[in-house]
Amino acid sequence: MRLFGRTHVERTRQWMNDPVLMRVLDRVHVITAEEHEAWFQGLASRHDCMYFAIELAADCRHIGNVWLWAIDERHRRAEVRIVIGDPDATGHGWGTDALRMVVEEAFRRMALHKLYAYVLAINPRAERAFVNAGFTQVGRLRDDRWSDDRFVDVLVFECLA
Repeated sequence: MRLFGRTHVERTRQWMNDPVLMRVLDRVHVITAEEHEAWFQGLASRHDCMYFAIELAADCRHIGNVWLWAIDERHRRAEVRIVIGDPDATGHGWGTDALRMVVEEAFRRMALHKLYAYVLAINPRAERAFVNAGFTQVGRLRDDRWSDDRFVDVLVFECLA
């Protein structure tokens, strides 16, 4: 895991526009290159999020991203989000490893107290990764999101320092 940088931008945009990933990430609109570039340029001035690229140690291949969102310094909490975009990288536990690393970053280096995540119930891989990384499911928001042609539940997870 390393800080998200210029070399990760285009691959991330491809993942964000992948129809399968859009569904489990609750995304609706395709992102243009210009929109994505503006987003990336804006990251440097933001203090409410921190993005990391997930790279494999063996070959430095960029397989996904994990990030802290809505960082709240006063309440010492943040939302955790993750995407494993490379289809060849799923099912190996690398998402769980990345979540564990971001938990350590948040609790030890940033002194946060609580991390939380929202996972669509149609995404069992993400659910397993969060549980395996030490998160506990603390709630279910029934019929919370519209996905394809139906409402789906959202699972709420948390992890305390």
